[in-house]
Amino acid sequence: MGNNRPVKVKCWEKYLISIGCTKKRIQSSHHHWGCPGCLRNIVLQGAEKDIPPFHIKTNLKSLGVNAEDFYKWAEENC
Repeated sequence: MGNNRPVKVKCWEKYLISIGCTKKRIQSSHHHWGCPGCLRNIVLQGAEKDIPPFHIKTNLKSLGVNAEDFYKWAEENC
């Protein structure tokens, strides 16, 4: 599949846990995650079912992860 599609929130959270991130807090409907090596928190709307591709790519950039690598991981693990 392509690298420009939404991903389920549960899949994204599973990925964050797999790379060593931890949920720091929930503020309103936003989940804030702290990840090793990141200068800023990874934020997502936990109340939504899917995360839009542009949010995924922005967060992957903060993590220093290639979109192709993430989507390959998602196909194998979600």
